[in-house]
Amino acid sequence: MTISKYILIAAVSLSFTSCKKFLDKEPIAQITPENIFTSQQGAQSAVMGVYRTQLSSFSYGQSLVIVPEFSAKHVNHVASYPEYVDFKTNTIRIDNPWTQNIWVAAYAAINAANNVVVKVAVMPESAIALDKKQQFVREGKFVRALNYFNLVRAFGDIPLILTPTSENDNLKVPRNTVAEVYKQIIADLKDAVNLPNSYASVAETKGRATGNAAKALLAKVYLYNGSTTNNYADAARLAQEVISTGGFSMPDDFSSIWKTKNTSESIFELQFDAQATNALAAVSNPNPSVLFYAEGKSIAYLYETADKRGLFTVYKNTPEDARYYIGKYRIFSPAIQNFPVIRLAEIYLIHAEAQARVEATVSAAAYASYKKVRDRAGITTPDISTFTSVPAFVTAIQHEKRVEMMFEGEAWFDYCRTGLALTEMMSKADPNYFLYPIPDAERRNNPSLTQNKGY
Repeated sequence: MTISKYILIAAVSLSFTSCKKFLDKEPIAQITPENIFTSQQGAQSAVMGVYRTQLSSFSYGQSLVIVPEFSAKHVNHVASYPEYVDFKTNTIRIDNPWTQNIWVAAYAAINAANNVVVKVAVMPESAIALDKKQQFVREGKFVRALNYFNLVRAFGDIPLILTPTSENDNLKVPRNTVAEVYKQIIADLKDAVNLPNSYASVAETKGRATGNAAKALLAKVYLYNGSTTNNYADAARLAQEVISTGGFSMPDDFSSIWKTKNTSESIFELQFDAQATNALAAVSNPNPSVLFYAEGKSIAYLYETADKRGLFTVYKNTPEDARYYIGKYRIFSPAIQNFPVIRLAEIYLIHAEAQARVEATVSAAAYASYKKVRDRAGITTPDISTFTSVPAFVTAIQHEKRVEMMFEGEAWFDYCRTGLALTEMMSKADPNYFLYPIPDAERRNNPSLTQNKGY
């Protein structure tokens, strides 16, 4: 759960390679871990390094997306390796390498964010302008919140670390409760919503946290942390604010979200490039490097016949091909496919569910948001009168989210949230397996870590 100075140097180097537009002209050699937080430029390079941690093949570059897709029974591996197949059968070993990789990558990103949050906050006014100090700290909090959100959904109780650690630190800290982790996530995002909604240029805004991105993520967090009317009310309110005033729109052509970078639908999109390629895109297309492909007809049949999303998302390369392929990562030569972490269609569906829960009925506002996503897909939405209960409407929304966000690493967590995974996805219908095991290597290094039930 530490990040070494070498990781920091790599992050800084990458930030200079791909984010030159953000930086003033200063020799790269002048930026080192020792002086990075002594100037505004250095602080900014550290912030860009934080974003680059999200591009790792153990983060959004592959594992954080594909592993939950195995749990949802959406994908296969060409070699049927047990460490992947075990997610489909809910028989994950405590030494599974992919849970370990996701854990380590997330805490490395959190530590990079902690460095920014803590060290930029104490930089003197002579070194950094006040508005930039506030901005950088809030960007760090956004990324920290995002990673803790991913961890708490995957593992439940987890250590909550809010200060930087070094390669020499050997932390022996226990797990914090889910409630404590969510409290910190919400606190971070409540500050991050004060970020600008855009920066000096379109180029500078791409790939960075904004006030709208923080609102959208906070709406999602409130939905997951539900259980109270207040949480659902906050989720509905924030989602509606992003929809109404965020300036985003859903392109008519669903496929354009994946064929084009940074579309009008994208609220927070990770920027892959020639220096930091998308490992998932490189191995999920019909080429000699393919490793992952779609489950098959069982997934294709989740889409209604007229659904425009279906043929693009789950497809055969040729009519004779026995395999179905993952359609959303087609920019693979070179593999510079961006990844939209948060996009508008999801926010519409979050609003639909939260609004219905708040009003305890399928209101016109909730129904309109649900219908908006289906309209873009080209399919007819049943009349509002057919939804006779909120639970039935929520189930319909979750199915819609599943087909809308297929292969984006979301459906498994969403179905576990409401328990729908028990009947729709799981081989072993046991709520204990909603969570992944705490990695055995982490528990051996830190005896304070307890194990999740069932493992």
